[in-house]
Amino acid sequence: MTLLQAEALPLSEREERVGEIHRRAKQWRLMDCTEDTLRRMRAAVDQEMNAVEARLAKADEVFAQYVEMGNPSAAEQTLEDINRMSGEWERLKKRLRELDDVIQERHLRTRLVELLGSERRVIAVDAIVLVSILVVVAMTLFEMMVPNLPGATIEVITIVDTAICVMLLGDFFVRLAVSDDKGWYVRNYWLDFVSSIPFYAVLRFGRLVRIARFVRLLRLLRLTRAMRLLLFVFRGLDKLTKTFEINLLKRAVLIALALLLFGALAISALEGKEDQSIGSLGDSLWWSFSTIVTGGFADLYNPSSSTGRLLTVSMILLGLTVTGIFTASLTSVLVGDESDRLEQNQHRFEERLQDVDHKLDLLTGETNGALVALEAVAQAVSNQPSAQALAETLVGSLTSDFCSVQASVHRLDAEQKGLVRLAHHGPDRLAPPEWVPLGQGFVGETAAWLLEQDLSSLDLEPRTQPSMEVQGMRMVCPMVAAQQLLGLLHIVLPKNLASDYLYTRLPMTLAHHAAMALHAAQQE
Repeated sequence: MTLLQAEALPLSEREERVGEIHRRAKQWRLMDCTEDTLRRMRAAVDQEMNAVEARLAKADEVFAQYVEMGNPSAAEQTLEDINRMSGEWERLKKRLRELDDVIQERHLRTRLVELLGSERRVIAVDAIVLVSILVVVAMTLFEMMVPNLPGATIEVITIVDTAICVMLLGDFFVRLAVSDDKGWYVRNYWLDFVSSIPFYAVLRFGRLVRIARFVRLLRLLRLTRAMRLLLFVFRGLDKLTKTFEINLLKRAVLIALALLLFGALAISALEGKEDQSIGSLGDSLWWSFSTIVTGGFADLYNPSSSTGRLLTVSMILLGLTVTGIFTASLTSVLVGDESDRLEQNQHRFEERLQDVDHKLDLLTGETNGALVALEAVAQAVSNQPSAQALAETLVGSLTSDFCSVQASVHRLDAEQKGLVRLAHHGPDRLAPPEWVPLGQGFVGETAAWLLEQDLSSLDLEPRTQPSMEVQGMRMVCPMVAAQQLLGLLHIVLPKNLASDYLYTRLPMTLAHHAAMALHAAQQE
């Protein structure tokens, strides 16, 4: 549905339509893009990084000159600019790495769809993997919390655990084989491999059984894969995804898990034989968790040996540090760090003020030059012997004298069924077709809407819409004379002129002059 058609809808339907657009925009993710689109995004970000690096190199030279000249104030200001640009470069680098990861994920997903035959089958495999992970984790927790299980039950758990681990290992190696970058896949999914090794089946003999029970805790790491699958399905949890992508937060979680396992193994090995309160796996893990999180205030068990006490002190100190880092990082992500944003806004405001000062200095001369050019073009258009020559002169002047990327004139046919192109300058991909039926495309919609209006009371203004091809703006100017629509002027302005008042008003003025000349030619 076009914008012109939407204007006639009832308010409730328009509200529903706007809500749907907002919902789609809010749920949009990079993974929704094609691989080609992602690569174009990456190229754009890489280009921005190169531009920032060039500005940094120039600022570094200026900084060195100010230092050599003995100008501390200017040097300090330049240093602030260098720090700001360095932060901007770091943000772009993070964005580039995110795009690299998404490109690899998109390629992996595409290859899996090709391998299995459809997206639905890939989703089914993901669902089976998710259920298998939850089953393995549930069995691990059940074995930990229920002591003295019968041998037959342990045997069943071992068989099911081994079968699921083999399946998960197969899933890991299949995805590794179809991934574009094997090193990237191993770096990002090594936890899936480690947590899928059937340790219990391998270490089930003799004294290795006790080690196997501890090692089986690595099954809990499979929850990271389960979380990724859930976040892929439920788009509303994207904020949580970004939260755990923060490097400092990720390291804090990994360190906490490693510290938890180390503390449980160490206290059980040191004093588990003397005190049964920490003799089991569950009790030693609970002691380790309480010591890390509460700083030892849980008072579950007081070590009696010097080594045990030293271990407890180390666990408390490291736990306080890790907990503090985790809390601060999580708060920063969820609440948001406004300092960088305020600094960026301030710098943007200062740049715009400088741009305004520069434009004010040039405005008088630029306006005078534009008025002179406008008068010359209007006179040239009025002196043309035919409509074709008039249109050629108009579009040629717009592209050569007024910096338009593309310009074309379309004339309304006698039967008022469409518009015929009289002249065109600029890339063909930016121009409307030679024949435009009424109601089709930006030009056709505008013409159809104008024909329905009372032109005697209508305030004629150009219609605009973004031009994605040049990151600029498309503009359609009505050519009206004697209260009749004669045609339309279509132009494309570059990004740097799309918001310039002078360059957005001149085409409408020229369109009016052209319409008057065209009407006069028709009367002769």
